Amino acid sequence: MPEIVVNINDQDYAIVCDPGEENHLKNLSSRIDDKVRDLTKKFGKIGETRLMVMASLLISDETHELHKKIQNDLAKITSLEKIIAENEKKILSQKESEKTFIENKNQQLNDLLSQLTSLS
Repeated sequence: MPEIVVNINDQDYAIVCDPGEENHLKNLSSRIDDKVRDLTKKFGKIGETRLMVMASLLISDETHELHKKIQNDLAKITSLEKIIAENEKKILSQKESEKTFIENKNQQLNDLLSQLTSLS
């Protein structure tokens, strides 16, 4: 398994990961580093452990909010899919009604044409 070194708040950490996950892990650690640096700007040097806990909580909160948004969006999608399916059924029903109407009118016209032909 590959081992990479990530730097968070000027601290190096050796991390083992699955092959091919190196860049992804570096991107994640960069995000954590950004959060920790933002917290350091706000609160100063309050201890590495505290900074990591606060950064983890903030990232976890962001993830939680995104999860809620995804769930809401999925519920809307499900609702819209149901509406689309209902509308498709209505359209098919209307097409059948129109087809029946046209067939009836064609039959009536044929009957009238037959009557006219028989009068001549």
